[in-house]
Amino acid sequence: MRLAILFPLVLLASTAAADTKAPSIVPIDSATATKEVALRNGKIYFGETIIYTADADGKVQFGVWEADASKTKLIDYPFTEYVLMLSGVLAVTNDDGTSREYKAGDTFVIPKGFTGIWHVRERMKKQHIKIGDPAATTKSEPLD
Repeated sequence: MRLAILFPLVLLASTAAADTKAPSIVPIDSATATKEVALRNGKIYFGETIIYTADADGKVQFGVWEADASKTKLIDYPFTEYVLMLSGVLAVTNDDGTSREYKAGDTFVIPKGFTGIWHVRERMKKQHIKIGDPAATTKSEPLD
């Protein structure tokens, strides 16, 4: 008798769950276009497209970023950022002088508060996950 009572309740619960729309998967790939955010000296392209914001306050963002060859000093980077290099060549030099080069397929994390040199040696494109205040701006000094 108990089973006969439970079965309709389980059926009702599963029907209610089916009516709730689940979030869709959002693709981000190497062909995702970037929107121009800056041109330096009228010639160096910087572009970014935020594809998805994971929470209501915008503190987790997924997107793509791309830039022409350039050299910039990043100062007190305002986000923690996970990077997947899609194309190009990038050399990053920490304030302590250690340097590393990244190219397509490489991944790395830029910690919040990072200060160092970001040297795009060959036009690059990256996928990224940024964690931090979406209204924060990156402080930088062009070096070229």
